[in-house]
Amino acid sequence: MQEEGSLDMARIARFWLVLALTVLPVMALSQADPHHPGGEGEHAEPAPVQQGAPMMQMMDGMMGQQMAQRMEALPEASRAYMGAMMDMHAPMMEAMQEPDADVAFVKGMIAHHEAAIRMAQAALEFGQEPQSRQWAQEIIDAQQAEIDAMQDWLGNRGE
Repeated sequence: MQEEGSLDMARIARFWLVLALTVLPVMALSQADPHHPGGEGEHAEPAPVQQGAPMMQMMDGMMGQQMAQRMEALPEASRAYMGAMMDMHAPMMEAMQEPDADVAFVKGMIAHHEAAIRMAQAALEFGQEPQSRQWAQEIIDAQQAEIDAMQDWLGNRGE
């Protein structure tokens, strides 16, 4: 049975994970969308300076610090898993903006597979159970083979 403090930490970790998995992709899309101020498209205009902008920057900085503190409190394996997931979102969201549906899928899957490999590597580093470690190695082998094939396919298309 877990102690009450560890349950609170688990709830906090889940909250930050859900927040990261929902907010970060939206932020990435809005920054890359030419229809949103501050985006990278050719029609993008600079965002107007608002009176609350310094306060928002300070709040963003505080949120980032709080998230970093929460992440530091997690077990090392959890940090590795969450890092892999968070690093995956921006490349996947960028891939989804490809005009060619096939290229978008393949580029998105490469990012997804790379995150799966990083998670599996963390499982090998921190995990103890033989079955879990076997699955992790199988995932690394299979996902890397698929990444290689997908990169070849993209290369043959000039991508």
